[in-house]
Amino acid sequence: MKQNRLFNSIKVASLCSMMLLSATSCSDDFFDINNPNEISSSTFWKTENDALMALTGCYDAMQDGDLNNDYIDGWKFGFLGRETCTDNGGHSWGEWMLGSSIAQGTSTANDECFSKYWNANYELIKRCNTLIEKVDEISMSDDKKAAFKGEAIALRALGYCNLVSVFRDVPYLDKPLTLVECQPARNTKEEIATKVLADLKTCIPNIPVKGKAGKGRLTQEAAYAIMGRLALFTKHYDEAIEAYNHVIDKYRLFKSGDGTDGYKNYSELFTEKNEECDEVILGIHYTGPGKNEGQTFSISWGGPMNAIEATRNLCDDYYCIDGLPIDRSPLFRGKTGRDAYDKENPDFARYENRDPRLKGTLFVPGMKWLNDVYDYPNAGGKSVPSKSQVAIMKWFVPENMANEYDGSLDYYVIRYAEVLLSLSEAMIEKGGYSQEQITKYINEVRERVNMPKVEDVEGNGLSTEQLRQIVRHERRVELAFEDLRFADLYRWGEWKNAVERMNKEYETYGMGDYTRSYRGPQDDVWPIPQNEIDTDLNLKQHKEWGGE
Repeated sequence: MKQNRLFNSIKVASLCSMMLLSATSCSDDFFDINNPNEISSSTFWKTENDALMALTGCYDAMQDGDLNNDYIDGWKFGFLGRETCTDNGGHSWGEWMLGSSIAQGTSTANDECFSKYWNANYELIKRCNTLIEKVDEISMSDDKKAAFKGEAIALRALGYCNLVSVFRDVPYLDKPLTLVECQPARNTKEEIATKVLADLKTCIPNIPVKGKAGKGRLTQEAAYAIMGRLALFTKHYDEAIEAYNHVIDKYRLFKSGDGTDGYKNYSELFTEKNEECDEVILGIHYTGPGKNEGQTFSISWGGPMNAIEATRNLCDDYYCIDGLPIDRSPLFRGKTGRDAYDKENPDFARYENRDPRLKGTLFVPGMKWLNDVYDYPNAGGKSVPSKSQVAIMKWFVPENMANEYDGSLDYYVIRYAEVLLSLSEAMIEKGGYSQEQITKYINEVRERVNMPKVEDVEGNGLSTEQLRQIVRHERRVELAFEDLRFADLYRWGEWKNAVERMNKEYETYGMGDYTRSYRGPQDDVWPIPQNEIDTDLNLKQHKEWGGE
């Protein structure tokens, strides 16, 4: 999202105090130009430029370190910290790291990881609500007002999609709170989805389409992609299919050069030179160094990141290039069981003949980081600094480590590959579509990396359950570390199985960051942060967490 940082995030202790900022004398503190108290409602909201500045503030909220950025050693709970709570990753530094309690099944409503993500999303929602309410006061055309509102409503929808995907039932706020309204109750996930989808259907046509939207502004197609994600995640499959069909063929998957190198087609997508390619539907733009606009999610301290890591379970899920799992493919040359995990003698062969996305996503023994080869025990070789022997490659920039605390690689919130797989999933769950209609989108994603078509490996005449498992696998290997794994596991009812997979990994390989446990339904939803319960008499905890 091309924009300048005009706004500072407001750090608050509770939803009530956060939302009241929009209704009190300091309601415009986040319009920070020089002095945070210089601009007030009486002097702002006069010109189109004011509306643009307010919209920029909405986009700016998306750069928060607890949302679409990360800062592992700065006590942030960003997208990498979240995803490494799942079966895709782990916390190498130990149990004290933010989110590790979720992975271990020991979390409480007081854990800071929950309040940080809650606050980051409600800060985005607050800014959007302020713009939506105030923009009518500005003298400009109705079409422009509608476009500004449309963008804000779409960004607000993304915030609610984030919240309901993990917290499930949360307060629904569609305007700035007043003192009378400062203690909102929970709304159900279904109530929120119904309201937000209705708003999107009304407002999206007012947003300019791709090619006509202002530079760095949300396009109509991006708004439909947000709508599709929310609809899919809340099981409104008709709306998901309708929304995604507005995006299909408006974007295309990235390919490098002549498109024949499957590894480059995938790995080079996540580089600065291609961050504005036609696959990126909604991106968060960072312009470091030296402009106070950089990101910190690429921090790695001179080599593969050693504070968080990928799991061997994820690594094993990447098929061989014949499209078969490693336990079925004749092309797999690696070891099995505990013999495959020997730090003194890494199993280099197991990473060959594999889906090119493996090495585009993960850093495994035998790969190079700049001039260093991680092929210990070979002479001069280094060891991969992770307990699983599998580090994360996606989002890290070896060639620009000098600026890793002020990085300029963009983060992609939504890209076209997600749209293709999500549309396939919605069609499967809705029913009534042929295998050919469904798999053509899965095949498009596979073919980009030279992996075989579904029909060439899994075959024809597949059942609904077989197709379901195919698209779920494809989502994991295509979209790993893109902040979708929590939502996927929760909505599929797969969190318990994910925990069991990780414990089996420990038993199979004799390694892992910590033991994991599943306590029951409370681990299938995040608790309302305790500080929110304490300050809002109307806000009740989920029943799975001892509430009503």
